[in-house]
Amino acid sequence: MRLNIEGEVQNLPAVWWDSEVRKVRLIDQTKLPFETKIFTCNTYQEVANAIKTMRIRGAPSIGAAAAYGLALAIDEYWDDDNYIDKIKTAYDHLLMARPTAVDLKNGLKWVMSDWKVNPESAIKLAKSFADNLAEQSKRIGEIGKTLIKEGMNILTHCHTGALAVVDHGTALAPIIQAWEDGIRFHVYVDETRPRIQGRLTSWELSQYDIDHTVICDSSSGYLMNTWKVDFVILGADRVARNGDIANKIGTYNLAVLANHHNIPFYTAFPDSTFDPNTKSGNEIVIEERGLNEVYEIKGYSQKNKRIDSITIYDQKANFINPAFDVTPASFIHGYITPHGILTKEQLLEKVGAIKES
Repeated sequence: MRLNIEGEVQNLPAVWWDSEVRKVRLIDQTKLPFETKIFTCNTYQEVANAIKTMRIRGAPSIGAAAAYGLALAIDEYWDDDNYIDKIKTAYDHLLMARPTAVDLKNGLKWVMSDWKVNPESAIKLAKSFADNLAEQSKRIGEIGKTLIKEGMNILTHCHTGALAVVDHGTALAPIIQAWEDGIRFHVYVDETRPRIQGRLTSWELSQYDIDHTVICDSSSGYLMNTWKVDFVILGADRVARNGDIANKIGTYNLAVLANHHNIPFYTAFPDSTFDPNTKSGNEIVIEERGLNEVYEIKGYSQKNKRIDSITIYDQKANFINPAFDVTPASFIHGYITPHGILTKEQLLEKVGAIKES
């Protein structure tokens, strides 16, 4: 991922293991786009907290962070007399950091091949999980870019770039690769309230000078109705066996609108996001986050030169804050995976076979 840190252009993943200090490092997404800061996790508890507070976010990056967090715990407790109990505690603590994204559980399972995996093996396994995600996301970009045509108006939701998938991205990977191939188009970026992840999408697109416009989520229907959207592409946090997807709140709205206006609606994801053990979207646990995310808005204060929060509602107001919703497979035109662009009929056969092997 291309980053400008204090005037120096660097290529870094969203999260990685620093072998020199045996710690987990990640790009703090809560500071972007105003500051590019590297956050260090010294313990698995700090990794879990970074996931909960969305310093690291995006289902695949969450999975990679959890894998590194478990490796961190194994490294810390290897010589402890209560090693197995402490690792089980660490496993459960990390697992509950964000319940909706299946990548988190898959990252933990990848590392915990057995309860006595040694520290060096755990670190190698965590790194291989992250590297595999990066390679798959690159492949998603190569496959998905074939859907993008000259002059298109593309709508995307939440953030699905390199920050969310260790490197390259899911739904943003085809957009970036198509642009670098010389295809020119326009991207509409949903703000994606209440966490405003659209700021991350806009920031990543700006790194490649990709033509884009940020819109309020509620503007998407207007844009579709005025024939300004040709293609919708976004990611997924969990894909059920029947092809239903859980994704950032507001995805279902877009799917309904896109289908009403006959606009192709695609989702892009790596193998770790597919969950053959979940039969349908009805079984997916939807995370509900703190009400302060709706009650407050964070932004950069030019006066104080820092990121501040302000309240925008009366304290008597009531709130609900589901982080995700479920979109039925019937609304999805196709699934962009490392194995090709699949229909829901092909999904279990091709991706499921790999997951269950």
